[in-house]
Amino acid sequence: VMVETTITQGMWCHVEIPSKDPATSAKFYSEVFGWKFSEMPMGVDTYHLYETAEGGIGGGIHNPPEGMPRQMINYVAVDEIEPIVASVESNGGSVVVPKQEVHGIGWFSLVSDPDGNVFGLWQSNPNASH
Repeated sequence: VMVETTITQGMWCHVEIPSKDPATSAKFYSEVFGWKFSEMPMGVDTYHLYETAEGGIGGGIHNPPEGMPRQMINYVAVDEIEPIVASVESNGGSVVVPKQEVHGIGWFSLVSDPDGNVFGLWQSNPNASH
């Protein structure tokens, strides 16, 4: 039974794992940690969503397109991406990937802190059916 966690601005909300073979990676994490997976078609690719242990942060495994960082990306929930991006930039960070829509469920942007650590911003679409 998954515990419903209310995600609010500033909380870590999603961990994305890059993989050349997402199905094999999904099997690995399922066998090692017991994570539960579901598949979400994303154009030509399949995004493998996962849930971790009760109360934990879930995420997804996919093969990032050319130009996207090939590293684990932690996402922070935000109410609106634009003001957070402005704050990131005014505080010495930078934009790595500008805001993009994810098939009606929300928007993301990848940014970095002044040390170059890349992390994601996630804005959920309040009208999306989950």
